[in-house]
Amino acid sequence: MKTFPDGDGVFETIKTIDGVPQFLARHLERALISSRALALPIFSAEEVVELIRDEIERSEVDGFGRLRVTFPIDGKVFAVHESFTPWSEPAKLTVFDNPLDENSSKAGHKVLPYVENLGLLDQARSAGFDDGIRLNKSGLICESAVANVVMKVDGKWITPTLTSGCLPGITRAVAIDWFGISEEDLLGSDLSRVQSMFLLSSLKNLQPVEFLDGRKLDMSEELLQVAQARTAQDLVD
Repeated sequence: MKTFPDGDGVFETIKTIDGVPQFLARHLERALISSRALALPIFSAEEVVELIRDEIERSEVDGFGRLRVTFPIDGKVFAVHESFTPWSEPAKLTVFDNPLDENSSKAGHKVLPYVENLGLLDQARSAGFDDGIRLNKSGLICESAVANVVMKVDGKWITPTLTSGCLPGITRAVAIDWFGISEEDLLGSDLSRVQSMFLLSSLKNLQPVEFLDGRKLDMSEELLQVAQARTAQDLVD
């Protein structure tokens, strides 16, 4: 079974630790919101949880796992659970020249097909980067190919607003709660003012960015240290 099938739908990528999905209720709520917004079949959360339980038991993944739950347009929900190796090095980012259309009906949703995002990721890696920053059509900083971003600008931690078209990430929401991060819009030209940056996603948690388009950033430890401490206490719903 392909992890990213053809056709339309939405999906959720969930980190598991020793077979336990992290923030599962939040992921299913986001998938439900997207399904309603995009007129996809509405699923039963109870049935999806049972499906997830069966897939995790079948897969027998130890340690860190990646659980991908797909909600296709035909309503046949499926899950794939695989081993996953977390990041071990800070990221090196480029800046993409493929603007995201913040006014698209699919903006802000984790939608299939996912080929554009994966294509951008391949493009960045082929050029020697790990990922890249994507602007929207208004020239505002939005997100990376596969993650949200948080930036330190003039000593203040900022993440783009949801009106930028960025995904309402689960880790993004948790980071806002934990750290009091401000939601603000910044232009692409403001990237030169960024002092430190992290990529945020369910699999990454917080991954520090070492280089942004060739410029070395400050390797801030403050958010990472607090996140690691809080993760041990609060990660599971």
